[in-house]
Amino acid sequence: MSICAAPPELLAPAGDWQALRAAVANGADAVYFGLSEFNARHRAHNFTLEELPQVMQFLHERRVRGYVTLNTLIFADELPEVARLVEGIAAAGADAVIVQDLGLAALIHRLAPTLPIHGSTQMTLTEPAGIEWVRGLGVDRVILARELSLDDIQAIRQATSVPVEVFVHGALCVAYSGQCLTSEALGGRSANRGQCAQACRLPYELVVDGVVRDLGDKAYLLSPKDLAAHDLVADLARLGVVSLKIEGRLKSAEYVAMTTGVYRRAIDACESNEPFALNRQQQLDLAQSFSRGFSHGFLAGIDHQELVEGRFPKSRGVRIGTVVAKTRAGAIVRLEDDQVAVRPGDGVVFDEGHPEQDEQGGRVYEVNEQPSEPRQPRSAELVFGRGSVNWNAVSIGALLWKTDDPALRRRLERTYASDRPLRRGVIGLRVWGAPGEPLFVSGEDDQGRRAVVSWPGPLQAARKHPLDEALAREQLGRLGDTRYELGSVELELPQPVMAPKSVLNDLRRQLVAELEQQQLPARHAIAQPDALAQWRRKIEVQPRAEQPASQLAVLVRNEQQLSAVLQWRPDDALPRPAMVYCDYEDVRRYRDAVRQARDHGMPVGLATLRIIKPGEAGLLRHIVRAEGDAVLVRNLAALALFRAEAPQCELVGDYALNVANDLTADLLLEAGLARITPSYDMNWNQFEAFARRTPSGRLEAVVHQHLPMFHMEHCVFAAVLSSGKDWRDCGRPCDQHRVELRDRAGAPLPLLADTGCRNTVFNAVAQSAAEYLPSMQRLGLRYFRVELLRETRDETCALLQHYTRVLAGLDSGRGTWRQLQVLNQLGVTRGTLQLA
Repeated sequence: MSICAAPPELLAPAGDWQALRAAVANGADAVYFGLSEFNARHRAHNFTLEELPQVMQFLHERRVRGYVTLNTLIFADELPEVARLVEGIAAAGADAVIVQDLGLAALIHRLAPTLPIHGSTQMTLTEPAGIEWVRGLGVDRVILARELSLDDIQAIRQATSVPVEVFVHGALCVAYSGQCLTSEALGGRSANRGQCAQACRLPYELVVDGVVRDLGDKAYLLSPKDLAAHDLVADLARLGVVSLKIEGRLKSAEYVAMTTGVYRRAIDACESNEPFALNRQQQLDLAQSFSRGFSHGFLAGIDHQELVEGRFPKSRGVRIGTVVAKTRAGAIVRLEDDQVAVRPGDGVVFDEGHPEQDEQGGRVYEVNEQPSEPRQPRSAELVFGRGSVNWNAVSIGALLWKTDDPALRRRLERTYASDRPLRRGVIGLRVWGAPGEPLFVSGEDDQGRRAVVSWPGPLQAARKHPLDEALAREQLGRLGDTRYELGSVELELPQPVMAPKSVLNDLRRQLVAELEQQQLPARHAIAQPDALAQWRRKIEVQPRAEQPASQLAVLVRNEQQLSAVLQWRPDDALPRPAMVYCDYEDVRRYRDAVRQARDHGMPVGLATLRIIKPGEAGLLRHIVRAEGDAVLVRNLAALALFRAEAPQCELVGDYALNVANDLTADLLLEAGLARITPSYDMNWNQFEAFARRTPSGRLEAVVHQHLPMFHMEHCVFAAVLSSGKDWRDCGRPCDQHRVELRDRAGAPLPLLADTGCRNTVFNAVAQSAAEYLPSMQRLGLRYFRVELLRETRDETCALLQHYTRVLAGLDSGRGTWRQLQVLNQLGVTRGTLQLA
């Protein structure tokens, strides 16, 4: 029996019409694409809402499903616009929408209950409890985080019946999707809003204990290789994964054609219970289409030595060889693989190990094979156009890569040059009638569509050439360029009858037309056109009358900071912090932290990890047993577990839950959170619009912090300071060294590890909302938080004094911001709240 009894769907990307055609022509079962707004690939060409009916008709006529991406966070003032967009998507007959925002998912389910919702990988779904939680919002399928292994996927599949989708090919984000704030921190371009600036693909220096570590030509410490899991398709099918997804809405139609074709063959082989492997030439062609080097990503388990190569951040294509000499017209290159052909017209680049510089390269003009000894590597002189290469910038020993292969491009383009259907549906026919009566033909295709057509006749008894199965097959099976092929034919003719061939041909055309009409997109009805207004009327926003006094909480990351907060006594009889949160690398130290805080009479909250994977619930139970007064909840698994196992504990939703609008806030408050932290993706206008529609007394705003930029499964400590693959053999250099990543501007970005051995890269410059504090108070906010990173005792006390005085109205926010600029070595920034 085939392990692909129900083969997984092949889901391909499309950033434009060419890519859409390439996906369909090369065997995609479904295609995902974005519209002009609210999708996570804002830089793709994308489609318009006006085009969507045409797109869906094109796909459905070819028996392919179409999924629309709405996978960004939605701000409060945008919800009416998005609701109208959803109505248009439903009317166009989209097969599903892919959604990040929790509130939007629930709103779509209320608006159009029959429109399937797929939880985006931007939801950061890594374990069963969170998956079950979003099921309650109406989510029908979840796209798992790319950091999960086959074992993790198996554990999830055993614990939930929600269908799961898995990425199998393409670019890997080094940060967890939905948890990357780098572009927002550095340029106000949020990855959660489709505007990733790809800071992970930039070079960084490693600073260890204050000294720059020489890593040779390894400068791209956060730029992973691309994912390629064509050899794991059978394993994923065996686990019951329903859809295999190819990344690449920003990539070319040729890339889409190549990758879709490879994974189509892999799934077909799995369904036929046959082994699948790419031969050497197929591997080279796949790499040529786009590759930063390939790996299994995290599917085969964590391997910090394998994930990031570090020499270059962009597609290199196929390695040709090494420069061994230069000639008057070009260079002599030692070829490393007999199957790597280089031809006139190919595009190449010379790799000196510094891809950030102006690399040399161009089109090959001429290839001259060089004589070589038997069993020795071949060499060839590559000649270039005059002046196209600066040979002074090319050194002996440079690597040569083929970045473009026009012959391969042309071959791939031919696969989608016509709109002929790649796969035909199968029609089973039934023919019946009797002399003196009409002739009937019914057809049913392999997707359950059924149609009946008839000829009034009347039929005549056959004297010769009766209508038999052979004649029926000959005439009714002439399906030509239609999207069908003939399957079974069943005749129910009690007596021999005659039917003209012209009649049979006409019945065939009518039948096919009716079946094809049924393939057109079906509209999804809008059940509650005013669903947004109804929901908003239900959200109770208290009148902003006199508010209780503001309360300040402080998040600490080590015992020294905790001690400083507990022992701090403010000037001017100002109040102490109302809460101290502990966010330690090792959650096992929380119990002692709780004891210390209680000894000083201060309530204590405990932060969870941002990510929980299968088998890691024990890390949450350590926090339960520590018996803090509150928990800073950073994922849906923690929300579910603490509600069940620590109902007396106050739960505060942190920024990692990505609350950017009043609907998401309402869902989480109703789920048991006492307060929520607004998303860091909002500027001041967006924050204000959100706060006016939300019970602002249940918001807790972070007003001072180093923004957590990259949150990664990849451990830089292990990758570059050890030879270990993971925590079991790395020797834990994170316990022994203080590490920063220095960016191109010279800013030292602190690197920290957590209990799960995940890394967070923080912004070097602190972000202060001091200027906005009075406005926040006028909006009704009363809970505020200062987050420490590596501040000393004196720095901690100074920060507490400044923010306490602003909240008490003794100092102005603007004056305090200026003072903080002077006090901090790198200054402070207004950060994400500042208007662009």
